[in-house]
Amino acid sequence: MPLKKIGLFLIMCLLMGLDVLAIQGDLIPYQKEIDSLKKDYSLQKDPLKKAKTVYELSFFYSYSDSSQSKAYLEQGLQLSKNSDLWLAIGKVYEGAFYMDYDLEKGIRIFREAEKALQQFQDPLAYYYRAKSLSNMATIYQWQDKQLEMMDVLMKEALPASLKAKDDVLIGNVHYKIGLNFWNNIQYSNANKYLLLAIQHMEKGNYDVWILEESYKMLILSQCSLGLLKEAKSTLAKYEKFVKANAGEIPISNYYYNQAVYYRFSKQYDSAVAAMNNAISAFKSEKLTDIREISSLYFQLSLIQYDQGDYKAALNSLQLSEKAYNGRDFQFFQDSVNMAVRYYMIYEKLGEHKNAFEWSKKYIELRDTLFERRIRESILDYEVKYKTLEKEKEINGLKADKEKSDLIIRNTWIIAALILMIILIILYFLSKSQQKNRRLLALDAMLQGEEKERNRLSRDLHDGLGSVLASIKYKMLDVDKSKQEEKVDEMLNEMDFAITEMRRISLNLMPEALRRFGLQVSLEDLCKSLQNSNTQIELQLYGELNSLSHDKQTHIYRIVQELLNNSLKHGHPQHILVQCSLEEHAILITVEDDGAGFDVDLMEKEENEGSGLKNVKTRINYLHGTMDVQSQPGKGTTINIELPFKHSGKPKTN
Repeated sequence: MPLKKIGLFLIMCLLMGLDVLAIQGDLIPYQKEIDSLKKDYSLQKDPLKKAKTVYELSFFYSYSDSSQSKAYLEQGLQLSKNSDLWLAIGKVYEGAFYMDYDLEKGIRIFREAEKALQQFQDPLAYYYRAKSLSNMATIYQWQDKQLEMMDVLMKEALPASLKAKDDVLIGNVHYKIGLNFWNNIQYSNANKYLLLAIQHMEKGNYDVWILEESYKMLILSQCSLGLLKEAKSTLAKYEKFVKANAGEIPISNYYYNQAVYYRFSKQYDSAVAAMNNAISAFKSEKLTDIREISSLYFQLSLIQYDQGDYKAALNSLQLSEKAYNGRDFQFFQDSVNMAVRYYMIYEKLGEHKNAFEWSKKYIELRDTLFERRIRESILDYEVKYKTLEKEKEINGLKADKEKSDLIIRNTWIIAALILMIILIILYFLSKSQQKNRRLLALDAMLQGEEKERNRLSRDLHDGLGSVLASIKYKMLDVDKSKQEEKVDEMLNEMDFAITEMRRISLNLMPEALRRFGLQVSLEDLCKSLQNSNTQIELQLYGELNSLSHDKQTHIYRIVQELLNNSLKHGHPQHILVQCSLEEHAILITVEDDGAGFDVDLMEKEENEGSGLKNVKTRINYLHGTMDVQSQPGKGTTINIELPFKHSGKPKTN
């Protein structure tokens, strides 16, 4: 059975409340269910009960025999001719029939069914109204019309399902809403609706596949939000669920989600073990889903990368790529993701040539993917246009010519709009590529600068520092009685050289930043720069040490440059340094009462010092903003804001 057909079938089974059985990615024929329905039909006498039976027969046959499905649908409509309610219900099944063949017609029929059911206020009518609206939302999802999908689900399908008082149906609608939020990385909203979906579905005769998907997405949402205790609890419930449905859900699915939890918990050894269990279970269960085994190796590579085992991460990534070898367009996005991971791993391994090649390949793959999607859109438009032309030809004798001309004219307008949108997208894509190249170059420059600072710091401290100290101790052994005054002078100069060497080493790469983090480093920096003429006050707020080492380094360099500039050019009596970690931003303020300067004159590139340029370069790299307020003789205030995503409320230090 084609993959698209399977996807449509699974979703339709969800909507129509039917059971699904799967073996190694293919569907078991529903001959048993069809035979049972035919037997029920032969025993039934009530026309409306017969109508419901043939409607369901129409649904089952839609996946094997469309003509038979259509015949049963028409028979059901004939049996329902004396009941407006069941005629309207028949429209729901008719819309489901067209979901495989004509999406626009399916939407139109579902809307007709929903309007016809509005005149009835009983739970059965609300039940089928919710199904019709949910089906409509599914079509919008296939058409990538996210706004229309959410509008139908939130404003119409959800209220109707609540009035129907059917827990499984309510759970399914919540699942679809949560799925959309999850796909758009809105994990907080996804968490809310997926919890409700699970609670409702477990009260009734739930669909195993849909409930399992809800559990898996909920675990990842909770982990992404930092709700690790909740994720652990959900994982325990999921384990019981998998064991209770062992015949339908592979145990490898549980191990996979266990590995996800361990990864977010930074229990990397446990995460690697769980992912290896998932891979072993997948192979032992003789499952053949190419993308699934590729995904398992890919996730194992992510864990090993986080663990710092870059060679193992590279090996797992190569196994992931080998699993499918780009055999189908549906995997093309995976190739883009793999290119990014190859670049990151080779960078960590110090294989910069390979890293550069994979960065180029990533850009090529991303552009190719975008071009393919554009071609698909154009082909889709061409099919729709030819369909409109064909309908015009078929209905030419019946339809009004002016109406047909209007349809064609509107089609050309739509085509022009699509072309305009494509050109706009291409323009912004070009801008995005230029920005990406600049960011890659800037990242390489900053990382190279920090590495060189680190190397020079070590060389000064370990090499020159040791030599100077050795010379000093040797000089102490010299007989002072002979040339006491000259020896003392040389010792004083040697102490000054050692102190200066330590100051330079500290500026290049402070030991405190490596060992104790940003907060202690800033305290040491302020103490080292403070003198008898200038007092430096430091105020820190939030868990600054929780930031990544790269971000801590950038913040340290920014504050260091600003303090040096203030002391060098402003000669202030007092400097205030504030650094605050807020929920969505990192705020830095450096304020002094020094000489100040003309901001407009300084912002001209030729007048801007190298220190301020370095600060701006780092802020631009971190996508931040800087506001400089100063006047000659009135001091200087510099405010910097760096964007930051925080999972919880920051603590005050």
